[in-house]
Amino acid sequence: MILDEITLENFGLYAGHQTIELTPSAAEKPIVLVGGLNGGGKTTLLDALQLCLFGPHAKLSNRGSLRYTDYLLGSVHQGATSQDAAVEISFRRVVDGNQEHYRLRRSWGVEKGRCREQFSVRRNGEKQPVLADNWAAQVEDYFPTNIAHLFLFDGEQVEAYASRENASALLGAAIQNLLGLDVVDQLEKDLQVYERRKRGESTENELDGKIAALERDLARLRNQLDTLRQERAALRTQKIDKTARKLKRAKAQYRRLGGALYDRREAIQQDWKEAKESVAEGQAELREFAAGATPMILVRALLESVEERDAREEVSRHARHVAEALTERDVEVLQHLRSQSVDEPTVATVETYLAHDRDERRALGQQQTLLDITPVVRADLQLLIQAGLEDAGEVAKQLVTTQRDRLAHSGQMRTLYENVPSSLAVAELVEKQEQLTIELARLEAEYSAMSSDIERQVQELARQEQALAKLLEADAKQRADRDDRRRILHHARKARSTLSTFRGAVVRRHVSRIEALVLESYQQLLRKAALVTSLMIDPTDFSLTLIGRNGTTLSPERLSAGERQLLATALLWGLARASGRPLPTAIDTPLGRLDGSHRMHLVERYLPFASHQVILFSTDEEIVGDYLERLAPWIGRSYLLAYDDELSATRVVSGYFDGKEAA
Repeated sequence: MILDEITLENFGLYAGHQTIELTPSAAEKPIVLVGGLNGGGKTTLLDALQLCLFGPHAKLSNRGSLRYTDYLLGSVHQGATSQDAAVEISFRRVVDGNQEHYRLRRSWGVEKGRCREQFSVRRNGEKQPVLADNWAAQVEDYFPTNIAHLFLFDGEQVEAYASRENASALLGAAIQNLLGLDVVDQLEKDLQVYERRKRGESTENELDGKIAALERDLARLRNQLDTLRQERAALRTQKIDKTARKLKRAKAQYRRLGGALYDRREAIQQDWKEAKESVAEGQAELREFAAGATPMILVRALLESVEERDAREEVSRHARHVAEALTERDVEVLQHLRSQSVDEPTVATVETYLAHDRDERRALGQQQTLLDITPVVRADLQLLIQAGLEDAGEVAKQLVTTQRDRLAHSGQMRTLYENVPSSLAVAELVEKQEQLTIELARLEAEYSAMSSDIERQVQELARQEQALAKLLEADAKQRADRDDRRRILHHARKARSTLSTFRGAVVRRHVSRIEALVLESYQQLLRKAALVTSLMIDPTDFSLTLIGRNGTTLSPERLSAGERQLLATALLWGLARASGRPLPTAIDTPLGRLDGSHRMHLVERYLPFASHQVILFSTDEEIVGDYLERLAPWIGRSYLLAYDDELSATRVVSGYFDGKEAA
């Protein structure tokens, strides 16, 4: 993993937007040197790096017991115009042979009076919301929080790790985390808690009495149900069916005596009465119709001959009148022709034609007129012949047909009425039917009540059987639970014993490797090469034992302050190497309280080789002068944290103390 850059926005002493490029300029120049005076913002940079990576789980220098949101709001630059701040880092790592680029951004501000944090992740330039939501778990694959202190630490606090107690705690925690033994310890604790809970569970069987009582109730319900079903079956076969057969025979006898007609007697009587009234109404309609023009239908031929005779007489009368009028007209016509000088032959021809026409009309007008009908009578005669008699004939046919139907229906109704038996003839059968019907209804109601009672009993039986099944299931579960409890307690004890054995075996297997790495790191840092010849870590309590010359035990308290700090540094370096993770290392005040010679050993033998990427935060009294010259070949980038008293803000500039470039 390589950190490429870190960006701060109004974070701590850093006002505005500032970005520091952290990518090593070359593989042989892994160091990024950041210089700053005390209180100038070195530790703030280290905090920003951890905050962006780990969020609420970051081990920050000045958080103390503050809530996470209170820490965020307190870390906003005091001179900022808003309460918004952010830290952002970009890094890259190789996954399955391919290099992937990540950019993390953690920003926060005040929204509706509360601190609101936002976190985003980009991978290869693309936003990854799912990765951001699960970053707390995902970061463990990249930079585990439980070993972060091996790579990101304050040099001034390192010496504390050299004491016997602190070294044991450091080694124990580191080995636990490196080997994943914290999971084993938690599992062992969980097993102990689980054993206590299982031992505290009741082992008494409280269900036996309930099951026995419920089984007795079920036996009683089944007996009652069998009795009810037998009684209902007897009611059906011995009473209901027998009464139904009697009623059926009574109804058949009643039908043979005309009971069906007797049941309809009032309706039949009413129908016959209506039929007689209908016949009378038909007779009245026929009489009324016969009083009109209907009789004229009998003399229709005579009426038609009268109409024909009248037509001939009308023609004769018309011819007489025309002939008289033509005589005067013809004289005027001949005079007019002669006055117009028409030649005489033509006039003679016309005169002959006119005379012949007058003769024909006089002959037609001489026929005898006997009827001499007036125009009004003639119109009535025509209307009677053409429409009246035709319509009267159709109506007469319909009235006659309807009257015949009425007479036939009346005859049928009379026959039915005469066939209705008398009340005396059917009274006994009617009473018998009524009695049997009432008895059958009573028996059916009794049968229905028994069926409802049986249904309730069946439902109660089903409910009780279901309750028994649940009790039996619970009893079986309790018995199984008791067996499981004994089996679980037995296997839990075996599992804890196995975990303890496993834990010891894992520690013993790996502790020798860690011993070798820590010893190698310490000997590389020591000015006195033969001071410590061997180093042992107890696999039980992780206590550290140093072996000096001639195999004598060397207590850490007998070491000088510088040697103890180098020992602590060697512990961190060896454990970091044992983790097998290629992670960047960031050290605040790396030379801390070391004297000159020990500082040189740290500068020459540790800092250039602590990791493939080393970020050093130094004061103006640490990596300067000869130390800077010795370290210069491995420095790829250098920055200076320039603090402005007036603005109370730090500005990041390229270079180093005294305006010199360290690289």
